[in-house]
Amino acid sequence: MKITDIQCLQLDGPALDRPLHPAWAPGSTWSKFGGTIVKVFTDEGIVGIGSPGYTVSPLIETWIKPQLVGTDPFALEQHARIFDNAGTAWGVEIALWDIIGKACGQPLYKLWGGYRDRMPAYASFIEVSTPDQRSHDALDVSDAGWRAAKLRIHDRTLQEDIAQVEAVRLAVGSEFTLLVDANQAQQPGTPQPEQGPFWRFERALHTARELQRLGVYWLEEPLGRYDFDNLTRLAESAEILIAGGENNIGLHEYRWLVDRNCYDVIQPEAMVGQTMSQLRKACAYAEMHHKLCAPHHGNGGLGFIAHLHLCAAIRNCPYVEVFHDPGGLSSDVFQWYLAEPIQLDPADGCMPLPQKPGLGVELDEDKIRRYARAD
Repeated sequence: MKITDIQCLQLDGPALDRPLHPAWAPGSTWSKFGGTIVKVFTDEGIVGIGSPGYTVSPLIETWIKPQLVGTDPFALEQHARIFDNAGTAWGVEIALWDIIGKACGQPLYKLWGGYRDRMPAYASFIEVSTPDQRSHDALDVSDAGWRAAKLRIHDRTLQEDIAQVEAVRLAVGSEFTLLVDANQAQQPGTPQPEQGPFWRFERALHTARELQRLGVYWLEEPLGRYDFDNLTRLAESAEILIAGGENNIGLHEYRWLVDRNCYDVIQPEAMVGQTMSQLRKACAYAEMHHKLCAPHHGNGGLGFIAHLHLCAAIRNCPYVEVFHDPGGLSSDVFQWYLAEPIQLDPADGCMPLPQKPGLGVELDEDKIRRYARAD
């Protein structure tokens, strides 16, 4: 089997019910939820689909495609240098994995280890919000069958942050799992029109202790991405799990995070960090050091599906993240260009894994044509 062509699309996506203000980029606004598609064609008629990243890099056409066309899609370790030198578009490799799964007649999670076929999921809220609003939102997702949700906290003061978590905990009770994200590891690389609150070690430690009191499962990204010394201090000082790593790039950085004991939960992402093949190695390295690993993807669609397969394949992943904010972005919108979005099963709060070969999902070609960007 040989690769014959690669095609990409940037999608504008449907308008959201209302504009959203993502917590990790203060001052920014989402009015629609877009996406990217890559299709890799082969001489045996198998077409692999994937998401090349948050935007379509021009290096796909000028660097990756010329070197991949005419090669074997199964030769992923040979292709690793191509992706490494591009330094972007890691998600193109997802389409190669989709080809491999289709050729083998197996869904990816089975090829990668098949630890489970249902993945516990949490509803990931998008905005920093008020205690009253988030209490209502948490009750909404609980009533819909979710067993866990993630709050965004980095208000101006510690007291405001904790007030939100206290209100939500009171509303949903002790059996519902709460996770918290401080989004302090986004810089450099994430445009932030407004300067959000900046946490130092003391605020992170006080927050961690308050969240432990409230029974929160983990505190995510409480300090800067490369603040290794203080991350290690925090992980050693706090009883609550400390999570992070979604903005780190490369196996060497994941190794630093593990070896220096910066996090209890490593969170690699294939759209940012490296290819799926490399992420699998990072997950294994975390397991070797008795750490949890929770890969996730924030742009939905095929990237989410690929990470869902990876989460279900490994033993050390507790949850998969799903953007689902009652304020305006549902899990269906998170997967808007798929013909059949994966639905949460309210019976157990899990997402069932696709059983068809490869990624196991199909594209809604009508929506893709409607929202494809002309340029």
